[in-house]
Amino acid sequence: MADRKNPAPSEDGVFPATWYAVCFSAQITRRRPLAARVAGRDLVLFRDASGRVHALSRYCTHRGADLALGRVEGAHLACAYHGWQFCGDGRCIQIPAHPDRPIPDFAHTRAYATCELAGMTWVYLGGEARPPELRVFSELTDGSYRLVPYEDMWQAHLTRVVESVLDVAHLAFVHRKTIGRRTPAAIPRLSFETDGGDRILIRNGGGVLEYWFPQMWVLRPSEGRGGFLNFVTFTPVDEGTTRILGYAGRTFARSVPGMDALFRRYSLRVLREDQRVVESQHPRPIPEALRMEAHVPADAPQVRFRHRWYRFLTGDEPRVTVEHSDS
Repeated sequence: MADRKNPAPSEDGVFPATWYAVCFSAQITRRRPLAARVAGRDLVLFRDASGRVHALSRYCTHRGADLALGRVEGAHLACAYHGWQFCGDGRCIQIPAHPDRPIPDFAHTRAYATCELAGMTWVYLGGEARPPELRVFSELTDGSYRLVPYEDMWQAHLTRVVESVLDVAHLAFVHRKTIGRRTPAAIPRLSFETDGGDRILIRNGGGVLEYWFPQMWVLRPSEGRGGFLNFVTFTPVDEGTTRILGYAGRTFARSVPGMDALFRRYSLRVLREDQRVVESQHPRPIPEALRMEAHVPADAPQVRFRHRWYRFLTGDEPRVTVEHSDS
């Protein structure tokens, strides 16, 4: 059995191959590339002259310069070191030092599928020729909410971060000064439903928490539409770091000055109450077996998530494994 504080690294760094949010779309302009890291892969994203976003391996195939230092020229990304130019599909189409010579195959780089949805840019790291369609919660695209973006980076494994939003019992303790002020510690009966772990729905007080495996979650009012919602999506940067991108949404006071900043600050305050605790957990990912931690009835949604995660690890679903540089 693996040591509790040092579980098998091969499992720590294995994640479902799915669409992961890299940034908010507004962060990628037509002037400057953006560096990102997903599942240990260093990427560079750029928006071409037509407005389409592309993602390539971050380091130039020539001398390893960071392509995020380069510039966008029409439909291409030019390296800042020697001016080599790359298309969005990874093909090198220009080597300025030898404009008349054929471009060798080793000059080309790797490209990754990208899409923009709900004001975010998403990257798919799986090897499928046609990635699955990305779905998000309808409130993020139907215009009914004013969505205020926020983001954070946690030094924690994806599985621990996901469990933190499925955990109802911690509200009265971790969030006793914010959203848990009036939450009783006792949970006689937890109301939730799941379809095998791909979707987990928890009803708690005046809210409904909905999770879609493996990477997104939303909190809505329990009755009807309107009011407030909170959405987060989780992206594994590597086996020890998770990026969180979120929206604080509201249907009221949509144009009141200062409300966006207020909602952003409050959402981050709540998030960082969780961060302090989640970053302290050991082992870093969830343990490799249920018996390695104690469970009570209030933990039922997390247990369902663990069953789903273990099924992923032991099955043949598409996956990505963290890549480490040699440096």
